[in-house]
Amino acid sequence: TAERDSGPVRVAVQKKGGENPTTAPADDGIPEGMKEVSVNLGAECPVDVSLAMTDDWTQGSANDDFHSFSRGTSVTDADAILITCSKGYDESPQSIVDAKKKYTFAEPDSSVLSQRTGSLAAGSYWSYQGVLGPTEIFAINQEPTVMYGTRIGYQTNGRLVDIGVEMRALETDADAAEEFKQMLPTVTIDGEKVPAPRFK
Repeated sequence: TAERDSGPVRVAVQKKGGENPTTAPADDGIPEGMKEVSVNLGAECPVDVSLAMTDDWTQGSANDDFHSFSRGTSVTDADAILITCSKGYDESPQSIVDAKKKYTFAEPDSSVLSQRTGSLAAGSYWSYQGVLGPTEIFAINQEPTVMYGTRIGYQTNGRLVDIGVEMRALETDADAAEEFKQMLPTVTIDGEKVPAPRFK
């Protein structure tokens, strides 16, 4: 519900910290076996985005506003991480987030399992855990695909921009999903943590 999503921003990270330290990183920490990777999104989007990842991710194509990472031997079913930025054409950071919420898991065979929305110092965010159905354009190899990520409407240098961090893997890859649950709470934008949802 909306009330729960707008609750205290750190509950998702801390809740499981005591029960099972591998589920979520400490507030100040990078999960064991991972390192912080930071990208700058260029002159049109002068923002630094960082997150933790393991060494087995390979950076693929990259330009100022688009950075991709992949893992796996097959092009058709490799895990993928995308960090993107584009000009925001909406009226406010919140309207960017609202539009992304409406269209990201739009097909009938897709579902959002958990989500959280809220405000950042210079914008609004929507963090999510979901499954893309086979008919979604971003589903891997037209198969059910888990997707974890965050969408951020952000004001920078007088511009409104739309920033995305997306992590995708086949739904059958349970290990990747568990790893994404550790990675999503480490996402920062200009040094500010972006709260993650309570994972299902």
